[in-house]
Amino acid sequence: MLNVFMNTWGNYNENGADGGEWLTLPMDAEELETKLDEIAVNMGDNDPEWFINDYEWTTEESFFEVSENDDLDKILDWLDRLETLVDYQAKALLAIMDAVTSDFEEALRYVEYDNFEFYEGYDLEEVAEEIVQDCYFTKDTPEIFERYFDYEAFARDLGFDGYEETSYGVIKVF
Repeated sequence: MLNVFMNTWGNYNENGADGGEWLTLPMDAEELETKLDEIAVNMGDNDPEWFINDYEWTTEESFFEVSENDDLDKILDWLDRLETLVDYQAKALLAIMDAVTSDFEEALRYVEYDNFEFYEGYDLEEVAEEIVQDCYFTKDTPEIFERYFDYEAFARDLGFDGYEETSYGVIKVF
């Protein structure tokens, strides 16, 4: 899901990026510790001060930025939590980050606590039409009434009520 190039400051100051190694996360914390110990031994660094030299997402979307001093335990936690999401929730997470908050932890909590409505691939007017059709029109509603309903105005009002259009669809958090 996420590849990180791990290096130590001592090695980097002496050899640049040579000697570090790419690791694919998530992995078990114990396995990570063992792998880092092996890399340190291979570099001859007895007192490693680790940093993330580079990173790349192996997924289509990148969920958060990684910096050189980020806590690996926090990254592992986030990746473990990301793995529990189904595709719909992952897209909702991206929509929340696009429209509501850029804070990954906050956006993830909205999804984990199911505090959102998400209409994947919809625009506001399509959401307005779906809401009206599902909630207000019945089989007894005269067809002429449906033709005169202003979905565009209702979509605008949905925007005032917290519905946000994103490249992933329409999201509302609560």
